[in-house]
Amino acid sequence: MGENILDRQTHTELMAHNATTTNQQIIRNISHSKSICFISETGRADRPLQDPSVRYRCFHPAETLMQRGHFCSIYSAAQFYNNPCIDFDVYVFHRPNMARPNFREIVQLLRKHGRVLIADYDDLIFGTEDIALVSSAVKNGTLSPDHAIAAFASNLAGLCEFDRVTASTEPLAARVRQFNPDARVEVVPNIIPESILSTHEALGTHLYPRPGNTIGYFAGTRSHDKDFPVVEEALHRVLSENPDFNLLVVGPVAIPLGISSLPNVSTAPVVNYWRLPSLMTMCATVIAPLEMSDFNACKSRVKFLEAALTGCRLIASPIPDMQTIGTDHLTLAANLDDWYEALSWVPDPASKRNLALHNLNFLRRNCSVDGLENLGELK
Repeated sequence: MGENILDRQTHTELMAHNATTTNQQIIRNISHSKSICFISETGRADRPLQDPSVRYRCFHPAETLMQRGHFCSIYSAAQFYNNPCIDFDVYVFHRPNMARPNFREIVQLLRKHGRVLIADYDDLIFGTEDIALVSSAVKNGTLSPDHAIAAFASNLAGLCEFDRVTASTEPLAARVRQFNPDARVEVVPNIIPESILSTHEALGTHLYPRPGNTIGYFAGTRSHDKDFPVVEEALHRVLSENPDFNLLVVGPVAIPLGISSLPNVSTAPVVNYWRLPSLMTMCATVIAPLEMSDFNACKSRVKFLEAALTGCRLIASPIPDMQTIGTDHLTLAANLDDWYEALSWVPDPASKRNLALHNLNFLRRNCSVDGLENLGELK
């Protein structure tokens, strides 16, 4: 009985100690917490979460910061500039644009009140005329050359209003330094936040069984029309030589007739982010071909993040951010021979499982926003 009483007493003391420690931690977090306002120039002002760019550059970092005890709000630019609030400690302007009415006046007002202002970029949307003319918006006809030049100039003017800037990749950060050399610049890679990671890990999404000979191409917009030719010849050859292979193309990308007419090719319309894993788990391999250009060199690792979350092997064009991840996590294809060999290879079940676990661990190890915390003085 004496031992049981001692055990109960020790347990009570430990519980009291843990409660005290937890309360102290909460108090410490509150005392160091700050408020952060994310403002995005999104075209989906009514539902910003449906914009992939806003999701990765605003919602995902906001969740991570909130886990550290901070308070975050997210607004579309249309919402914020109609009724601006000047009470936050830190403001993150995602893709700021000088053409936005009252932009400069509000930036000056916030600066007058001592707020920390940060510009954030996840695409090369600013710069001179020569950069604008090689953008995907011009190549795919989304913008006329004149409109693209004007948009890039307006975005560049917006960039120059800031002395703190975050960028999703190192090449994009280098472009920021080129046009705004006095700014403090930090690379903040795109991440998958804890809520999504833990949900899919619990569901075993990354280990979901699927045929090893299924290939997926997921294009959220038709801006990838010029990228598909990078892999077209190799893909046609693999699908023709291996009738048991299957290709699933999701999204509005234009598929060449030579491929779309093959019996082992199927298509599906674009789906929202929450339904994407259900389609990706139908594929063992997904592809991310990109036409190599200065514009695409600034693009990020999003395709890898989505592939890793769902247990897919990724074959990608060797843009710098994919190279940073490393070839132990993905396959880089620099030419048609690389694409053909990578697409033809079917990993065995053990290799697929090991890669899926390895890549999920990568997502867990790389889900911080240190650069944003540094610039925002949030540590």
